[in-house]
Amino acid sequence: TLYQLSSELLSKQAHYDWGLRAVKSVLRVAGKLKRAEPDMDEEVVLMRALRDFNTPKIPLNDIPIFLRLISDLFPDQDPPLKLDEKLQETCATVCR
Repeated sequence: TLYQLSSELLSKQAHYDWGLRAVKSVLRVAGKLKRAEPDMDEEVVLMRALRDFNTPKIPLNDIPIFLRLISDLFPDQDPPLKLDEKLQETCATVCR
């Protein structure tokens, strides 16, 4: 449903992949998240996997639409982003 709505509502981009290959990739990410945090609710795991896997490849003008779709599909779920602090520090150092 999310991918069907995304293909209909987001801007047309050549790099968007809303097919089975994307679903398989999200399921792999969800499995990795669940193994890392086995006590986390599966709905939260799936929401995080969908959000964290897809948002990096979505242009800024489509991000609010995509996040709204996710919030509509997963009401009352807003898990924090998991940030890699070491990566952020390294990027900041390289960009100086």
